[in-house]
Amino acid sequence: MPWPRPVPVWTYYVDGLLIDTGSRHTQREVIQTYETYPIRQIALTHFHEDHAANAAPLARAHQCPVRCGPLTAQLIQEPYRLLPYEHYWFGPIAPCSAAVGVTVLGTFPEPFETDRHRFIPIPTLGHSADHHVLLEPNEGWLFAGDFYVGNLRIFRRGENIYQQIETARHVMTLDFDTLFCGHKPVLKGGKAAVQRKIDHLQRLVDQSLAGAAQGLSEAAIVRRVGLREDWFMRLFTSNDVAATYLVRSALRDC
Repeated sequence: MPWPRPVPVWTYYVDGLLIDTGSRHTQREVIQTYETYPIRQIALTHFHEDHAANAAPLARAHQCPVRCGPLTAQLIQEPYRLLPYEHYWFGPIAPCSAAVGVTVLGTFPEPFETDRHRFIPIPTLGHSADHHVLLEPNEGWLFAGDFYVGNLRIFRRGENIYQQIETARHVMTLDFDTLFCGHKPVLKGGKAAVQRKIDHLQRLVDQSLAGAAQGLSEAAIVRRVGLREDWFMRLFTSNDVAATYLVRSALRDC
């Protein structure tokens, strides 16, 4: 794409398991990349088009099941409506269900195994209602989907800052060090990175509530907490992505 710059999306392969599948625009590259890998099962962290789009063609090519949460299984049965920017950036999702020849196992948070590893799916709300991370406790690996992504300065419409903080505090009780993020991997010091995210989000909450108590407007609070609204990006995303939504969630979702 000539503009804006592409969003990096990571898929992970370990011991016959493929975790997340990338976007429709990268379908050819993803299928070719994993053509010689013995994929025996696929796991999806959530339904979004940059993570689940290629599950069906990969599952058919490798004759393997797709594992996910029950809500994810429901959401990926049929193509869902995308905003124009989502379609432009990532492309649509291929339907994934028995109707198109794919076995979908909506069994999360039930643990599952590969030959050498055991994975524990853990519900992690805040980014989407169906989101799970996958913990491999013996190795200290956390496959995080969109749970982490770094210190956010924008939200998609509908994200919940309090759920993200609560989820992150729960994740901090888990035993891991490597954070395999869907967009921003942290290969060492994963727990420290999650703690920095908690501190960042909590600061936004505290300063937003303090600003509201002083009678500041929403726009003034955005500036006070050190965020800046990118109006061009807001227009490009059909008003779906904005710094304001971070502050709005802090004020309205408490």
